[in-house]
Amino acid sequence: MTDWNEEMPNENAPYEFQDEGNSGKHKKGFVVWIVIASIAVILALLAALYFFMDSTQYEDGGVLGQLDGKTMEEIQAALDQYVEEGMLNISIASLVRFEDGNAEGELRIENSPSNHYLMQVDISRDDNGEIIYSSDTIEPNYHIQYGRLNTDLPAGTYPCTATFYAVDMESREVVGQAAANVTIVVEN
Repeated sequence: MTDWNEEMPNENAPYEFQDEGNSGKHKKGFVVWIVIASIAVILALLAALYFFMDSTQYEDGGVLGQLDGKTMEEIQAALDQYVEEGMLNISIASLVRFEDGNAEGELRIENSPSNHYLMQVDISRDDNGEIIYSSDTIEPNYHIQYGRLNTDLPAGTYPCTATFYAVDMESREVVGQAAANVTIVVEN
């Protein structure tokens, strides 16, 4: 039963909040829920992005990724082929002897049939950087057995570097390079 003599709160009077020591706990709980909700939203967006990207279709009906049902061996073979296409196989004699500075030497430069690029080769001295041999471009499955130096070197042993430049067959631009150590010996 209600005692009508009790003072009823005035609806027009300003409300006074009385802190009983629990407001700090409520604020901490609210912040924790905001953090949890934010993390959940971020995870949901990442999951949606992953699934969207996994099944991206292009105008021609293609879907990103490997065909469903491929074995690990088939996937590995495809990856190996992709890597092989980007690799440069280089071959040159590691020691080339010249009777004198004007003679031919057996260079044994080869552009492997597995290469997908033309090759152009420069041989430079390690001591001063001088280019002592330059080839024309060599097509895949072609080689240069013998060649002459660009410079008449005096007798001696010359540590050198052979730089192979991979040249795109259509644009004729250099798209990569590889190098090998070569020792040039001029005997007389």
